[in-house]
Amino acid sequence: MFQLLLLAVVLALSACQPSDPQSDNSAQAQNTSSSTPLPAYQSQGDLDVIRQYGTLRILSPRFDVAEALPRDGLPVLDYQLLAEQFALEHNLKIEVVFVDGFDDLIPALLAGKGDVIVSNFTQSQSRTEQVAFTRAITQVNEWLIAPRSQTGKVLSEFKKISVPEGTVYQESLLESAYEGEIDILPAVTTDDEIMRGMELGRYAASVFDSNVARVLLEQYPGLERKLTLKKNRKIAWATRPDNPLLLAQLNRFLISHLVSRSANRAEILDWQQIKARGRIRMLTLNNPASYFMYRGELMGFDYELVKKFADDNKLHLAIIIKDSIPELIDALLAGEGDLIAASLSPSDARAQQGLQFTRAYLKVNEQLVGRAGRPKVKSADALNNVSIGVNPATVFYPPLQELAAKQPGINLLEFPEDSTEALIDKVTRNEVDYVVADSHLVAIEKAHHQNIDVQFNLREETPLVWAVRKDQNALVDALNRFIKSHYRGLFYNVTRNKYFKNPRKIQRYQDGRVLQGGHLSPFDELVKREANKYKMDWRLITAQMYQESRFKPKAKSFAGAQGLMQVLPRTGKELGYSNLFKPENGIAAGVAYMHWLEDRFSGEIELEEKIYFVLAAYNAGAGHVTDARKLAIQLGYNPNLWFGQVEKAMLLLNKPEYYKKARFGYVRGSEPVNYVREIRARYLGYLNLL
Repeated sequence: MFQLLLLAVVLALSACQPSDPQSDNSAQAQNTSSSTPLPAYQSQGDLDVIRQYGTLRILSPRFDVAEALPRDGLPVLDYQLLAEQFALEHNLKIEVVFVDGFDDLIPALLAGKGDVIVSNFTQSQSRTEQVAFTRAITQVNEWLIAPRSQTGKVLSEFKKISVPEGTVYQESLLESAYEGEIDILPAVTTDDEIMRGMELGRYAASVFDSNVARVLLEQYPGLERKLTLKKNRKIAWATRPDNPLLLAQLNRFLISHLVSRSANRAEILDWQQIKARGRIRMLTLNNPASYFMYRGELMGFDYELVKKFADDNKLHLAIIIKDSIPELIDALLAGEGDLIAASLSPSDARAQQGLQFTRAYLKVNEQLVGRAGRPKVKSADALNNVSIGVNPATVFYPPLQELAAKQPGINLLEFPEDSTEALIDKVTRNEVDYVVADSHLVAIEKAHHQNIDVQFNLREETPLVWAVRKDQNALVDALNRFIKSHYRGLFYNVTRNKYFKNPRKIQRYQDGRVLQGGHLSPFDELVKREANKYKMDWRLITAQMYQESRFKPKAKSFAGAQGLMQVLPRTGKELGYSNLFKPENGIAAGVAYMHWLEDRFSGEIELEEKIYFVLAAYNAGAGHVTDARKLAIQLGYNPNLWFGQVEKAMLLLNKPEYYKKARFGYVRGSEPVNYVREIRARYLGYLNLL
C-alpha cells in the first residue's frame, strides 16, 4: 500500500514542472495560470542554480517506476524515497522526469532535462566517461534468468537473450566469449513483464541485477537463476561531470542518511532485549546540561550518567537527538529509543501520555531569571506589568498560566520553538523581562551571561528524572538501582561539580562547545577537500580524526603512527605522502588509506555496512577483518553485517582456539569493536549539528 501511495505521488509530481527564468519558456510560464502545468525547463546548473529554481529534477526510466508493479523490496522505490529525503533536507521540491528507456537517461541528463539519475543504475566504464557517479549505494551481481525447464549451463546454450536497450546487460553480453553465438533481443518493457514473458514462453532468457531478481523471482516459481554473468557491479546515482557541488552533497547525504537509518531503526525493546542487543539508546536534547559536543568529545551530565549505567551493564550507548520534549516523547513511544535523559521533570500529563519515571537523579530549584541591575523581585505577588517568556511544552507552563490568570499585570509570552538557552538569551536582549529555568541550567548560563540574575525560587527541590515507556518495568528498576547506588556518591558528585559547580570549567566547555552550523575542528576545510576527492562524508572523517589524534597534528603513537589520522610513515609513503605531522599531508594520507581499504571489501556489502568494515580495517588491518568475516560464517553469523555479527567474531580472535586457525593470527578484537562504535556515535552526534 505504501508503494502504491508513493507511485501516485511520483506521478503527480512529474506533472508539476517549474519554469527556468533563463529558458525560452520563461515568458510563457509567467503567463500560465496555477491550474495549468508549467512547461519543462532545461538547465545544466549545479546545486546553487538548482536552489534558485527550488526544485530537484530526478531522471528515471518510465517503465522503471511509472509502469512497474510496486513490490516491497524493489530498490528503485527506496532510491526514490532517498532522493525525496535529500530534496527535503535542502528545502527543495522534487520533480520526477521520466524518459522512455535506460539509453535515454544520460542524454537527458547532459541536455539539462534533469539534475540526477536516480534508478538501479549500474556504474560502467562507458557511463563513467560521460557522467559523474556518486559513491556506490550497493553492489550487485548480474544474473541470467530463464525458465527452470531450460537446461543450459553455459552462456552459449542460451541462444536468445532479451534485455532492455541501453542497459549494461547488453555490454556484459557483448563482452562475453560467446559474442556472435547468441542473439541479443530488445525488450522495452518492465521487469515484471519480462519475467511474465519468460513464463509464458515469449522470451527465452533475460538478465537482471541480483537485488531486483531476488524480489521478483518469489512471484515467478517457474523461473530461476542459471548463471552469474558479472559480480560486484556498483549501483550509484549520476550527475553531470561539471556539477561538483551537487555531487559532494549527494555523497554526504547517502553516507549520513544510510548510517543514521541503520543506527536508529525503531524497535520497542524490553530490558532483556536491550541486554541481548548489547546497546541502549538514549533520547536527549542538545543542551549544555544533558548532552553536547565539546571539541569533538561527547559530554553532558545526563550523558555521563547514562554512559556509566551502560558501562556498568556492559552496554554500548547510542545517542538520538531531538529538538523538543514533545519530539522526545513521541520518539520513545515509537521505539526510536529506550529512555529519555534530558533534564526532564515528571508530570501527570506526561504520565498519561505513556511515560514511566525513574526516581530523581537530580533535584533543582525552578527559578525566575531576569536581567541583572533591575530592582530585585522577591515573590510572585510583586510581579506587575512584566512579560514572562515560556515554552508551552515545559512543566513551567501550567503554573505560569495560573499565575497570569491571578495577576493581570503578567503578560505570558509563548515561544514553542525555544529552549531554555534561547529564552535566557531573550532576557539578555530585553525581548522579555523574565523566564523560568531550572537552577542547574541557570548555573551554566550565568557562567557566560554576566547580565542575568535570579529573582527568587518558584519551586524548590524539584526532581529531575529519566523516562521510559510504561511497559518497561524491568528497565526502570535497573535504572533506579543505578541511581540509588550512585546518587551523591563520588562519581556522581565529581560529575555534578564538573558541569554545575565549577564556573571556570563551565565557561571552558561552553566556549568550546560545537554549536549548530559551527566548526567541528580547526581542519574542516582540509578534511572537506580530501573527503570530496573520494566521495566520503567529511564529518565521518572528522569523527575518525578525533578518535585517532584528538585533533593534535603532532600526535604520535607507540607504534610510530603519526599526525592527525595516525598513519604509519611507510603507509604514507606508499600512498605518496611524507611529513605526516603537517595537517594537510596527514589528513590526505588518512583519507587515501580509507579509500584504499574500501576496495578490499567487495561483494554485496551495503554502503552503511562497508563503512564499518573499513573503519575496523583502518584500526586493526584488513587481514584481521577478513579473518573475522570468515569466522563469522563458521559461527553462523552474517559476514556482511558488522554490528552484532562480524564484531562478535572479531572479539573471539584473541582466543587461541580461534586465532591459531586464522590467517593473520591474534588481534585484540575489543579495540576495533570499540573504535567503530565510538566513531559512529561521534559521527551521529556531528550529524545533529551540521
